[in-house]
Amino acid sequence: MILVYILLLLSVLLNLLFFIFDVMPYLAPALERRFKKQTLKGVDVIEIEKRIVDASIAAIKRKKSIMTWSSDNLYLRLQSIHRVRMGREFKNYNYPRAYLMYGISAYLIKARDEARLNELKHYFDKYYIFDTGQPRFHVNKVDQAIFGIVAIHLFTVYKENKYRVFANSLFDFIHANYSKNKIVLYRENTMNELNDTIGMIVPFLVKYYQFAGNPLALEIARNQLAFFIEHGTDRETYLPSHGIHTITQIKVGSSNWGRGIGWYFIGLKDFYEVSGEFEAQYLGLCNTVRKLKNKEGLWDQFPGSDDTFDASSTTLIIYSLPRKEYNSDKLMKQLSKYISKEGFILQTSGDTERPNLYSRAFGKSELSQGMLLLILSKYKH
Repeated sequence: MILVYILLLLSVLLNLLFFIFDVMPYLAPALERRFKKQTLKGVDVIEIEKRIVDASIAAIKRKKSIMTWSSDNLYLRLQSIHRVRMGREFKNYNYPRAYLMYGISAYLIKARDEARLNELKHYFDKYYIFDTGQPRFHVNKVDQAIFGIVAIHLFTVYKENKYRVFANSLFDFIHANYSKNKIVLYRENTMNELNDTIGMIVPFLVKYYQFAGNPLALEIARNQLAFFIEHGTDRETYLPSHGIHTITQIKVGSSNWGRGIGWYFIGLKDFYEVSGEFEAQYLGLCNTVRKLKNKEGLWDQFPGSDDTFDASSTTLIIYSLPRKEYNSDKLMKQLSKYISKEGFILQTSGDTERPNLYSRAFGKSELSQGMLLLILSKYKH
């Protein structure tokens, strides 16, 4: 009889775990929009923008990342128990938090919001930079490069040399990796170079070139893009594959992963705007992504083959399209059904483990929140 109870308990436990890891990732986004938190659909555009800023400031004060990082089904969870779990340092000094702070700084500077910018400065000074200008974290990933843009923004306002030192340290890391490999690899000794790298480093390199006047920054950005254009993009659609095998130079991974398109697109757009180079690739990709909109006029996790709205795909792509195609009113009306009452944009797909292993969990993300603010900053005068 005891054995029966044990088996019954195990059955209940396994079914509960299955529901949590295999059902909730699909169910949670819809429940959050419909029941748990009302969205801002129908709310005045000015009020929506205010709540987005409020939620973003609140997010940078959180010690815990809001991005969905881990594998989203029970099998993958059990399979990865033996792996070293990503610590708080990895999550807090990574691309989602970097892009959030980038978006906040860009928006507040354009809005001339000195009080909120002082808040951002306080947080950045306390957790990200020493008084000497050295980063408070170990600079060892391309994902961290965007923090350098935040430092550049703070320098332009506060003129404190420590921010220049910080930006220099991020450039030195990228330059060291470029000198060793002739392109900047996503990870040291990797088998695959990913389009993620372009979205992590090229916007910083362009901004650093404008800030420091260092032509080497633009050279690294150009070569990074040229390598990916040559080996990782489609000649007709200009869409980027997720990665390039570093030995055979064969394309690997999805060619219509929305966030990956966005990673490549944002770097291509920033470089094109400052240099005028790769015009055919930029305009060609603009034309392709317009054709890949879903029925809402937005973008899915896998545009063209999926109908699940992805906030990271959408915000990265909208930011990268020509400014004239959107305005803040149009944008807020389209996205309001996906913005929570508190001001968080919902439904960003979780972190990708590797090419062809994409998360099916959705939730809030600092990345999409920051990108949304970057878009809004484009329409501030």
